[in-house]
Amino acid sequence: MAAAAALTLKNNAAANVTFDVYSVNTDSVEWVESGATSILGTSRAILSRVIPADKAAGVYRTRGKLARPVINGTSGLLDGTLTGTFEILHPAKLSTAETDELIARFKEFVGQAIVKAAAETGAIPT
Repeated sequence: MAAAAALTLKNNAAANVTFDVYSVNTDSVEWVESGATSILGTSRAILSRVIPADKAAGVYRTRGKLARPVINGTSGLLDGTLTGTFEILHPAKLSTAETDELIARFKEFVGQAIVKAAAETGAIPT
C-alpha cells in the first residue's frame, strides 16, 4: 500500500488546494486543508476501507468524504458545512480494470451539470 501523502485538489477557480495528512489508521486516512487558520473552518478529506472476511469472494468497501465548512465573513461563525460522500463496492472476483471503469464513469457523473444543479437547488429531473 502507498504511504499517505498530501493531496492536491482543484477548487472551483481551478486553483490548487493542498490537504496535509492529519491522521493515519489501519483502515483510514484523514487530510486537512493546509494553511487553515481555524479548526472550525478546516476542510477535511477522509478515505477508509473495509476488508471482507472472505478476501477471495467478499466485497471490499472504499468510502470517501470531503467536508468544506463555510465561515461567515462578518461574524466568524460557522454558516454550515458542505459534505460529499461516496462508497465503492468492489466484489473480489472482479478485475481492477472493472473498478477503473466504474471510477471513470463516477467522476464524469459527479461532474455533470444536472448533479451540480441538484446539489444547488435540490431539484432532479422528473
